[in-house]
Amino acid sequence: MENKKDIRFYKTKERIITAMIQLLKEKNFEQITVKNICESAEISRSGFYLHYLDKYDLVEKNQIELIHYVNNLLQDIPKTHATKNTIMLDMLNYLKTDGQLLALLISKHGSTEIQEQIKNLIKENALKNTISHINIKIDSEVEKHYFIAFFSNALFGVLQEWINNGQKESPEYIVNLMNKVIKIDLV
Repeated sequence: MENKKDIRFYKTKERIITAMIQLLKEKNFEQITVKNICESAEISRSGFYLHYLDKYDLVEKNQIELIHYVNNLLQDIPKTHATKNTIMLDMLNYLKTDGQLLALLISKHGSTEIQEQIKNLIKENALKNTISHINIKIDSEVEKHYFIAFFSNALFGVLQEWINNGQKESPEYIVNLMNKVIKIDLV
């Protein structure tokens, strides 16, 4: 009996996420309500509230999953160019498959508030995990601040453009393009 409840619990969560993905393909995040999500997922409001406080909690929990995913990728980075490409490729593939909800939140249908949060997460991760692995001389905290701003906004901008254009180009193509645009050698 307990196993059936667990399965239903996870299936309901899946339906909620699938509904949110479908709704974001049709309308902007700000226009979506919990009622819309429940109707699309064919669940009760109480079923939604067993999993999330509101649509922002749904998004936040998805962001936390992405942060864990990215942090696991970045944890023991061998300092090679191939690894940098592999990490970027893994992240793009994630956005194309399991990270569809996050990809849509980054898109033009997403929320500017959420997009700013994601930009900040990229900045934080760049500060913690990228700056120490690059072969660029940074002379001051001001230079470091602007380098991180440039790097993270460039990355976010390319991701957003790729998503807005329907992710037509392969992740490999985007990684190769980024390598042409941003020449950063890992030390």
